[in-house]
Amino acid sequence: MAEMQRTEELYYRDAHQTEFTARVLSCTEDEKRKCYRVILDRSAFFPEQGGQNSDRGILGGAKVLEVHIRDGIITHFVSAPLPEGEEIEGQVDWARRFEFMQQHSGEHMLSGLVHARFGYDNVGFHLGETETQLDFSGLITQSELQELEEQVNAALWQNLPVRVYYPDAEELQKLDYRSKLELTENVRLVEIPGVDLCACCAPHVERTAEIGIVKIVDCINYKGGVRIHIACGIRALRDYAQKQTAVEAISRCLSVKRGEVSEAVRDLRQKLGETEAVCAGLGRQLLECRANELPAAGESRHALLFTEQADLGAMRNIVNARAEQYAGVVAVFSGADTSGWSFVLGSGAVDCAELAKLLRTKGFKCGGTKSYLQGSAPLTEQEIRTLFHEL
Repeated sequence: MAEMQRTEELYYRDAHQTEFTARVLSCTEDEKRKCYRVILDRSAFFPEQGGQNSDRGILGGAKVLEVHIRDGIITHFVSAPLPEGEEIEGQVDWARRFEFMQQHSGEHMLSGLVHARFGYDNVGFHLGETETQLDFSGLITQSELQELEEQVNAALWQNLPVRVYYPDAEELQKLDYRSKLELTENVRLVEIPGVDLCACCAPHVERTAEIGIVKIVDCINYKGGVRIHIACGIRALRDYAQKQTAVEAISRCLSVKRGEVSEAVRDLRQKLGETEAVCAGLGRQLLECRANELPAAGESRHALLFTEQADLGAMRNIVNARAEQYAGVVAVFSGADTSGWSFVLGSGAVDCAELAKLLRTKGFKCGGTKSYLQGSAPLTEQEIRTLFHEL
């Protein structure tokens, strides 16, 4: 079989091109993915590479599900077979392409400023369907992030040109550019004057104003550095709208102004904590009262107490205080027949470790020591009482 020719990469000629025609060089069924692999002589679909997901769209009437590249050959995974040897039309999903261009160009600007200020490298990058993730090799404080966010937006609002070019070997040696790999030939550089110079394979905006805005959404410490999530352009707008909706809902629920939401939530959490502490105390008192319902030691071998909801510490207290009084076990079960029961069990006479083996054969999940068990039971209250009666 003749060697397959490299696919002409139209997205490098014009990142804004959305429609094109191409000849189908091959089309094979992919039974595992339940789709078809199509190779064209030329394509405007950007393939998955460089940490960025591939373009989507339509190819000859079929949906483009994924696009991959290997050894210069671009494979389109499509929903229906396409006729080999024929010319077909392709349409790239422009809204999605532009959204990705905004994120990637915004990431370059932020990464360039981080590198210039701190000397940190971008050691991880992922541009997916809903988030853009960046990993830097050093720590950045919250105040520094705010300064960077202001700086990157001030730069993009200057509407700087985004230059994409391939320097020759001599010129490349003189340039100080960012790159995760050691590159020596066919290096594609993306330059934003005064902000960043980086090797990159992805489509980018033509001028920085197309990015709209860069918003740092989240930052956590990660592997000695930081992991940052950003939202640019349309994603920043969606993020703002989502958060505004949430704040308005909380504002109405708590009957406070939107600017007072965070303080109102803190107050509510404090009151909730105080209320939970009171309820826990009352619950312990109620459980102690319920414990008086247990049969006397001489009246029953086992003492079982069932309650809807109980504090684990209170359950332990009751078991520990009474375990030595019975010839069998003392157990407190908390829950319901419909949802199952959690329990604490103790005994001064029965080997609880051996008992656990038997209970597990009945569906119990439990563990502990020779004198104490804790776990859960999937049976009803009556089934549990019958089981212990038969022990």
